[in-house]
Amino acid sequence: MSKGAGATLLIILIGGILGGYLGELLGLLIPTGFIHDIFIRGFTLGFDAPLIFNLRIIVLTFGVKIFVNLLGVLGMICGLYYSSK
Repeated sequence: MSKGAGATLLIILIGGILGGYLGELLGLLIPTGFIHDIFIRGFTLGFDAPLIFNLRIIVLTFGVKIFVNLLGVLGMICGLYYSSK
């Protein structure tokens, strides 16, 4: 059964969100050390400052920032696998 591109992206996004929360939770439960750092550390994708378009009549502001950790990436991969079935 094939799903549309929107449904696939939604499933991947949900997998990433759930994986990210799970990684943060495990990071809180595990004592400080190498394994703790694996779950907590990640990287940020996005803009440091929002993009602002001032068109005199209307001002549009755009901004996106995503924090990704190891379990977030694994959640996205699981979501991709699930959506392909």
